[in-house]
Amino acid sequence: MPPRRLVQTFLYQRVQGKDLEDNHYAHPIDILPVVDLNTRTVVRIDGLDRQPPPEIPQLSVNYHRNLVQTNSYLQNEWRGNALKALNITQPDGPSFSVDGNRVDWQNWSFTVGWNAREGLVLHKINFDGRPVVNRLSLVEMAVPYGDPNPPYSRKCAFDVGDYGLGFCANSLELGCDCLGLIHYFDAALNDSNGDPYVVKKAICMHKEDDGIMWKHVEYRNGHNESRRARELVISFICTVVNYEYLFYIRFKLNGEIEFEIRLSGELSTNLVSAGEDSNDPSYGVLCAPGVNSQVHQHMFCARIDMSVDGEKNTVSEVDVVAHPDPSVENPFGNIFGPVQTVLRSEGEAVRQYDANRARTWKISNAEGKLNKITGKPTAYKLVPFTKGPAQPPLLTAANSSVSKKGEFATAHLWVTPYDELERYPAGEYTPQAKEQDGLPIWIKDNENIEGEDVVLWHAFGVTHVPRVEDFPVMNCEVTAFSLKPDGFSSGNPAIDLPPETNKMSELDSGCCSASK
Repeated sequence: MPPRRLVQTFLYQRVQGKDLEDNHYAHPIDILPVVDLNTRTVVRIDGLDRQPPPEIPQLSVNYHRNLVQTNSYLQNEWRGNALKALNITQPDGPSFSVDGNRVDWQNWSFTVGWNAREGLVLHKINFDGRPVVNRLSLVEMAVPYGDPNPPYSRKCAFDVGDYGLGFCANSLELGCDCLGLIHYFDAALNDSNGDPYVVKKAICMHKEDDGIMWKHVEYRNGHNESRRARELVISFICTVVNYEYLFYIRFKLNGEIEFEIRLSGELSTNLVSAGEDSNDPSYGVLCAPGVNSQVHQHMFCARIDMSVDGEKNTVSEVDVVAHPDPSVENPFGNIFGPVQTVLRSEGEAVRQYDANRARTWKISNAEGKLNKITGKPTAYKLVPFTKGPAQPPLLTAANSSVSKKGEFATAHLWVTPYDELERYPAGEYTPQAKEQDGLPIWIKDNENIEGEDVVLWHAFGVTHVPRVEDFPVMNCEVTAFSLKPDGFSSGNPAIDLPPETNKMSELDSGCCSASK
């Protein structure tokens, strides 16, 4: 038999509107054709045996501007107290500079890259003229759904390997997706015939205000010193069928890098399965009358090729624990502090996050570069879940096909020595892959990682128990991790920011201090 490329195709009904406007996720049809893309034939259709055939929900549950007025029970007109304009202006122009794909901003420099699978890739990230990260990108996702009812037992997507984030990228809109003074980068791709095309404005770069970065008032004389935090944000947005993934890499004035992901778009819906309570499905949440949204996870994996002050680095796990050294007396019971454990091999470096220990992972220089104050190796640390709540790893059982293919998501950290062929943690080819590939195979030889050119694979995600408020379109869920200098500098690297007062700020006319 010739090889087959099989795709299962979820079906929905569009009830109204033109040009595919209607929210079809409010009208799921629970029959599922399986199609062979090579032969362009339908292999089988699952769900036809359900008797009696279920009714397709017909209520209008829309967010499209042309159809909001048709909503059956949600708001059907624009709110009367519309928001006043909030304009972001930079009259003096940008403070970043761009030379081709090379960007410089406030002690930061990096090169912008792109490919069809990962989307945005950043290379040669330096701070204060010193290397920090050699290459940074998102390299895989596993999105399992927790419903054992057929055919949903096989409902799972590996969005990076299956679809390609670059192929799914949006062309961003000025004044909507990106606010302020914007620099865009276009992205070059190829279609299925190998012909080139360009996604205009695929990458957005702009600055944001992030509130106060540091402040102190000397209470003895009332003197205030305060500096605001600005960030250089480079971002792209992907639409992967029903979901939107919004990726933001934030460079901060204090030497931190934050990798933030926001999740929006549409819930993947279905009818309540046969035998379940139509008002209380066992493996999901009713998001509209007769419409079920299954519990699921979005497990991401970032590939972080570190180079802290040089190619050779050592990774340590740092836990904060009570009374870390029992050999030292603790008469007042107030001792607690960090315990640092060097991760010496690939096997030792398969780690879980522990919020109860404030766990972080430190990446230290192993080439003799020492901090001038501490005398210890210069370092950065990986801090998980710096936005959103801490989340569990992959929750599917070890014997499930999802866990076998997506084993990378069963731990929050993996560390391997650099190998140019080790690129994707679930393997090069995720669709229909039968053999396990990727990280669990690579680490079987348990290579040394101490004082080596190391790559960190950070798996993190969002476990999504849907809410009624997530439908018909989902407000953003947020998760993030950060890379923070930890003995990289001799002190606060943002101490040299000059004081400034924003002259455009003004008092509201009704403010009690407006006349003062």
